[in-house]
Amino acid sequence: MINAIRWVCVIPASYLGYYLAMIGGMAALVLAESFCPAEAVVSEMFTADYMRPVEKILLIVFPGLAAILVVLLPTIIAPTKKVAVATIFFALGSTAAIYMGISLKEWVVLGFTLSCGGITWYSIYAYHNKRKHAWK
Repeated sequence: MINAIRWVCVIPASYLGYYLAMIGGMAALVLAESFCPAEAVVSEMFTADYMRPVEKILLIVFPGLAAILVVLLPTIIAPTKKVAVATIFFALGSTAAIYMGISLKEWVVLGFTLSCGGITWYSIYAYHNKRKHAWK
């Protein structure tokens, strides 16, 4: 019974990872904007010198975090077949990332996001492959 519940929770776990990263990115942006001095606010836009680089960094880091969580959380929740689950969610997440990256022409973000997802997938694969062959 518990395994069935865990399998049902696999898909929502991937959505949870995506939304956690998205909300975290928005919260980080709001936090960065809170440090903007009043004289640097023009028509409710934050024009402080540091805001452009901060926005670029956040635009790169949090999609990468989303890729990590979209692959990792369903794999943690799945009771078995963890490498298969990681592979499926890496493929689905990569497809979504490629679609968004190409449509927005954000090549650096796309590359970083695919790298984060790929490294997460490979880490899961290597960990479970190592465990499987540890007794031989």
